[in-house]
Amino acid sequence: MEKIKINKKRSLGTTILVAMVALVVLTLLVITVVLMIRISTMQRVLVEYNGRLGDRAAEISTASMEAEVTERLMEIAGGQADIVDSNFSHFKATVELLASDAEYLYEHAGDFGRIKVEEPKAENDGKLVVHITHSKNTDMSDPAVIDEAGLLGNESNTLMSAHAGNPSMAKCYIATESGLMIEADKDSSAKIGEDGKVMFYEAAERPWYIGTKNARDTFFTNVTPEANGKRIGMMCGSPVTKYGQFMGVACAGMYLDDLDKMVQSTKLGDDGIACIVNNQGQLLFSSENSGELSITKETADFDLRNSDNKDLAGLVTDAMSGVEAYRVIEVNNKRYCTAFAYMDTVGWSFLIMLPEEQVQQPTEDLLQEIMGITYEAEGQTSSAIRQLIVGIVSVGVMAILLAFILAYFISRYIVAPLKQLTSKVANLQGDDLEFEWEDVNEEEIQLLAQSFGNMTQRMKDYIAEVTRITAEKEKIGAELSVATQIQADMLPRIFPPFPERKEFEIYATMDPAKEVGGDFYDFFLIDDDHLGLVVADVSGKGVPAALFMVIAKTLIKNRALMHGSPSEVLSYANEQLCEGNEAELFVTVWFAIVEISTGKGVAANAGHEHPAIKRAGGKWELAVYRHSPAVATMEGLKFREHEFELHPGDELYVYTDGVPEATNVHDELFGEERMLESLNRDVNADVQKLLQTVKRDVELFTGEAPQFDDITMLGFRYFGKKE
Repeated sequence: MEKIKINKKRSLGTTILVAMVALVVLTLLVITVVLMIRISTMQRVLVEYNGRLGDRAAEISTASMEAEVTERLMEIAGGQADIVDSNFSHFKATVELLASDAEYLYEHAGDFGRIKVEEPKAENDGKLVVHITHSKNTDMSDPAVIDEAGLLGNESNTLMSAHAGNPSMAKCYIATESGLMIEADKDSSAKIGEDGKVMFYEAAERPWYIGTKNARDTFFTNVTPEANGKRIGMMCGSPVTKYGQFMGVACAGMYLDDLDKMVQSTKLGDDGIACIVNNQGQLLFSSENSGELSITKETADFDLRNSDNKDLAGLVTDAMSGVEAYRVIEVNNKRYCTAFAYMDTVGWSFLIMLPEEQVQQPTEDLLQEIMGITYEAEGQTSSAIRQLIVGIVSVGVMAILLAFILAYFISRYIVAPLKQLTSKVANLQGDDLEFEWEDVNEEEIQLLAQSFGNMTQRMKDYIAEVTRITAEKEKIGAELSVATQIQADMLPRIFPPFPERKEFEIYATMDPAKEVGGDFYDFFLIDDDHLGLVVADVSGKGVPAALFMVIAKTLIKNRALMHGSPSEVLSYANEQLCEGNEAELFVTVWFAIVEISTGKGVAANAGHEHPAIKRAGGKWELAVYRHSPAVATMEGLKFREHEFELHPGDELYVYTDGVPEATNVHDELFGEERMLESLNRDVNADVQKLLQTVKRDVELFTGEAPQFDDITMLGFRYFGKKE
């Protein structure tokens, strides 16, 4: 290490002495001049500043209080809206699950037995049971109706579970176009007339049935009271179809007592107001007992957007627009600070109001206190100025004398040890980092010496730690390299994989985003005439996803080789993967079985991307059909199947979301349109060149942006027996 060259001119002690004396004298001179100038105007300026201070304090206090109240009200409104919306969302999902199960029964009627459902019985009143009723025009002796009733009997357990899993649920049922109604509730006696016979129920005439049928989507009714008027509730329906044909409605009713309790308990102060407005501008619940926001028989169906109070009408209009906001309005001849939050599921809004006077009162109190303190400070400041002049002169004389004494002390007791310490530090050269300090001086010098000693020790420790970490990184890198190779070896990489089979052509690739990935593909002969094709994507990345991928790939292939439909294979894999899945990983899967001799195939899509297909002589396009949930999301899943048929020259392209979701430096997605353009660039290319073209286009699109996700592709061309 090169030593520092020092040019000696004068001692550090002399420099300190001169500097301190000059500093003290100059400081005193500047203070005296400035002080004399300012004293003459200070009294006048002080009065002016007092007024400005009061005004500014009021502005800041008002702004701060308003900002705090705004944030608090927005938090409360948003939080309460989220709670309510979460309950509706859960309820909606339950109804849609009932509809999905019913659709599966209709579309796979041959796979299920027929279960008889009893009519309502009076002795079951108060118990949760499943029973059947029907329309007056329904012929219960018709074999088709009997068969449909038995088929829907398979829905009994699902209806019971849905009702038991929702404390606020009143009833749930499946109503059909044929007039059947399979229902789970606790009110059996309500279905029996005074003559002891089961009453007819015209479901198709009910608002929930008509609304759902017209919307062909999940539908919420308006809030309505029970027949006895004791409780209020609403209905949610979801359409049931069979290959697109409308078959009926899955519906459930829920009580809204908890919403009223929530609104009544959500109040700020004595005069705060909380309320809920529906998507028709009507006031459903309110904590106010009188005035414009109270609920009476006359105002129950009134649209607040038509209110004569323009502030209130504008507030409700904005609240129904699907946003969250804050504003000040006048209600009941009083101004309120108001916040509202939107509920996406049902289109309602939660409103919170706090009287504006409660917000402004703390500001006014603070302003009065500030003005009192300011006036008191004026008198004390004038007295302090006079004392300050006398004090400065006295302190100046003492400061000059003290500067000489301190300079001498510093020169003798501080500068000398600093020179010795500097010399020892300068002698540290190369790898010689040994530093010792045995002299006992002032505490600061001793601490400085210890700091140099600690610094040299940390440097030695750091060098050792860097050496150790470097070795560990090399070891981890080597292990990841082995893991990458192992994962690559698990995927078929020899093409063509079945050279003796001329009926088809296969090529596939997998490019992980990290050293190891969660994507995988597979293809295997189940027997001489059936070929299995798999493309899957595990949630997450890295080592956990890779381990989950190994298990999923093994389960799917092993179960497929035992024969069975794609739905059965994925159901088996789902049950195995759900068991002990503490990491809550899941995998999207496209699995198809192709009959080689005919080109007929059956595919199951568990939450995966839509595959692309090209007919002979045509262009590539997406094969869009309804998916099932991803594998390992929940136990007991049934997976839909999709039949297709390939003719000689037809091709399939299956991929993971790493292709359409590839992102460039501008955060733009590659997307399905660019993918189809890439596929159609050369419609006559073989499957290997096809996949290489897509991969090249993705890389050109992303440019310098890092690869965000694993990219996996599989191409399959069917030639048939003729070739």
